[in-house]
Amino acid sequence: MTLQPSDDGVKRPYHSPRREEQAKATKRAIIDAALELFMTNGYQETPVKDVAERAAVSEQTVYNSFGDKLGLLLSAAMVYMDPDEDNPETELLDALRAESDPIERIRMTARSSRETWEGGALQLETMVFGTDARDPRLVELEEKGFAYKYQNTREVCEILFPDEIRQAGLSLDDIAAFATAVDSAATVATLLKLGWTMNKWEEWIAELLVLFLDPAVKPALPKLEPAETAT
Repeated sequence: MTLQPSDDGVKRPYHSPRREEQAKATKRAIIDAALELFMTNGYQETPVKDVAERAAVSEQTVYNSFGDKLGLLLSAAMVYMDPDEDNPETELLDALRAESDPIERIRMTARSSRETWEGGALQLETMVFGTDARDPRLVELEEKGFAYKYQNTREVCEILFPDEIRQAGLSLDDIAAFATAVDSAATVATLLKLGWTMNKWEEWIAELLVLFLDPAVKPALPKLEPAETAT
């Protein structure tokens, strides 16, 4: 940004769209480099200078853009769950709307959950919330992340369980609340520690969601395959 004189002689900020795009691209390159190194080497073991080298920028540029390493990690997490970015959740909603089979929609949802956790979400959430819990920035991120997760889950539930096939007495809010609670990093991490595989996780989530369908509808639908036994 530079100062440019106006007709009245007062200098006002001049915004260069090209420069702003370059700055945005630089920040995204730094975030991508940080996520790659954090996922590979761990958050604590990755110094800022390594992130700068991977992103082909100076170490000072990283600090100028994000403040500190935790700020960089938090910014990366915000990008990850920003609905304005290219996001697989949007693709899932479109695919669910295009599918007419209630059971297949549930299977698609379970598969998407598995792919999300396996794609780095579990590791990222563990890194973010396993750092310094006293930092107020983490509180803001957790609140935003929870709100986004619940809203997205509710949108999925609206497609999976319309009135005509939803079990009587259950509201979308109740189903969305329960699904948000069980489809969480804490739940997945706990089950993996207890010997579950991600294949078993996918089958278990699918079978759980089927329970929310009207009993009169379920007998006419193909039965899900049994979940894989953990080894």
